[in-house]
Amino acid sequence: MAHLIGVDVGGTNTDLVFVDTEAGELRVAKVPSTPANQADGLMHGINVLGMPLEDVELLIHGTTVATNAVIERKGARCGLITTKGFRDVLEMGRRDRRQVYGLHGDFEPLIDRVDRREVDERVSAQGELLTPLDPEEVKAVAKSLAEDGCEALVISFMHAYANTENEEAAGNAAREVWPNDFVVTSSEVLPVVREFERTSTATVSGYVQPLISRYLSRLSERLNEGGYDKDFLVVQLNGGVMTSSVAARLASNTILSGPAAGVTAGAAIASDMEIENVVCCDMGGTSFDACIIRGGQPVTANEKYLDFRIVLSLPMLDVDAIGAGGGSIARIDSSGIIEVGPESAGADPGPACAGRSGNEPTVTDASLVLGYLDPQEAIGRDEGVGMDVDLARAAIQEKIAGPLGLAVEDAAEAILTVTGAKMAGHVRRNLLGKGLDPREFSVIAFGGAGPVHVNRITREVGFKSAIVPAYPGLTSALGCVLGRLRHDFLRTVNVPLSTLDPAALDKIFAEEVQKGRSLLESEGVPEDRITATLGADMCYAGQAYVIQVTFPTGEALTKDSIKSAFDDAYHERFANLLPHADVKIISTRVTVASTEDVPSVADLTSTTATTEPTATTTRAYFGGAWIDAAKYRRTELPAGFRIDGPALLTQADSTTLIEPGFSATVHPTGNLLIEAIS
Repeated sequence: MAHLIGVDVGGTNTDLVFVDTEAGELRVAKVPSTPANQADGLMHGINVLGMPLEDVELLIHGTTVATNAVIERKGARCGLITTKGFRDVLEMGRRDRRQVYGLHGDFEPLIDRVDRREVDERVSAQGELLTPLDPEEVKAVAKSLAEDGCEALVISFMHAYANTENEEAAGNAAREVWPNDFVVTSSEVLPVVREFERTSTATVSGYVQPLISRYLSRLSERLNEGGYDKDFLVVQLNGGVMTSSVAARLASNTILSGPAAGVTAGAAIASDMEIENVVCCDMGGTSFDACIIRGGQPVTANEKYLDFRIVLSLPMLDVDAIGAGGGSIARIDSSGIIEVGPESAGADPGPACAGRSGNEPTVTDASLVLGYLDPQEAIGRDEGVGMDVDLARAAIQEKIAGPLGLAVEDAAEAILTVTGAKMAGHVRRNLLGKGLDPREFSVIAFGGAGPVHVNRITREVGFKSAIVPAYPGLTSALGCVLGRLRHDFLRTVNVPLSTLDPAALDKIFAEEVQKGRSLLESEGVPEDRITATLGADMCYAGQAYVIQVTFPTGEALTKDSIKSAFDDAYHERFANLLPHADVKIISTRVTVASTEDVPSVADLTSTTATTEPTATTTRAYFGGAWIDAAKYRRTELPAGFRIDGPALLTQADSTTLIEPGFSATVHPTGNLLIEAIS
């Protein structure tokens, strides 16, 4: 593939990169997002790139449509058919509640109780068929849900992971009477134990499937009208990609799509710089996303809470997000303390400084007031988005400085102090919760706002160094073109290692691998460019917590080899073993991926500057005083060039702030390496 476009649609901006792999050309664009219809902003961004769509061979897309639909509760009306007696599984959850005390909860599930129905069927935990399903009962219930206005149907039965017979029969019966293709069964989405998590995941899939399907269909039509007549790819939550036709069926896999692309790019950047342990910190306009990369590999997870009691259990990159972006709104709470986020000014009206009728002070406004941003280098300035310092000062004066009796500059500094503490605390908890020492890690700061706060995060978390990519505001878009077609599969087996039949395990792995191969081949991947990785979720008998274990490639699986792989993984995680305890395999894990080549980030971003750059002088506020700071154009910096703070490095997609006490050196890859001055 020579001509590629990567698109990351965020809550505030839509980022695009065009890559010509043969010529080594990279074009970039950043335009305001269009929340009402994300396709509008995407198509506008393609026009800004100036690349005719008929000349584009592949478009890869990261999207927030599914994530926002769940968070904002704007998905489809769904019906749920479940086993008799389990109508309230979504509300029961894990018996957690927001308010510990009180008789009433405030949880609203994605599917209202009136749209949840029961049928008479039952399968045991061992897979024994106890009560056969009556397909006619399912048809009658499905008809009534459709007549009541449900657009999607979710079917989740007890222990369907152990025996899919009843659930498959229910799905087939429902499809005979359901008016569209939006029928989801839990055993297709997640054939694993734990009925709440499985039902919740299937519910999320059904809830977003109509929305994703319509969005992808509209986008396909718009692209076709523009001259792009091929299928496009969508980034998955595991960091891989899938065709849009598959994404329409596996809609829940598009959750956290954009952040996953950023992690993919971060891993490639760290690899190019020969740094194994990093934390990706993506600070955009709306959120702050963090993911740990250890030993060159992103940390993964099986479960993520999208909101209270709304859990998604799928193989995914372990990205944790909080509401702390450049557009996050600062306010004074009832106790007189400054709070920042999670509310965001978004793309419209945006920060107060944008001049779009917004009057709430944001993190961007505070950065502008302190001189950390150049008004002439506003992100989106070509789209009519400005940076008016007077508007920013007025908003901070009215909402923060005045009520607290502070100077505007001191109020702005307080806003950034709170923001930095919030982000640093989030990252520190993630690292320490996994038993990791921040001093052994570097941070990769990207997103439009990330490089402004990179010094603060580095200092407060205790990172040994920091990296700012060559195009920090477009890193997630760049990550889109680095993803490989990939699919992950889980299946519950729940068997002690002592009684394991290795032949039965081989059979399960063979079935899952073949399922993945068939899916990839349907997406156009040649048979000889497909690889499979086998593993399992395992634990000691009696433990509730499982660890992910990867089995050696190309070796026959035996009880001894499985035990050895588990011991290695467990010891690395907990630094001890329980030699007399039995080991259990809870679920098998299969990753099937394409091995086709992807572009080299370093080849695209390596600096071409050769002459000594010329600095201008600006003023910035640090520690209660205005001081002179050097200002450079980022693209004019040659490899090896060192800048001591205070300094501003400006470019179209972001601004990098080098605080006093820090220095930045330009790496041959075009990335910046930032370290504290000793």
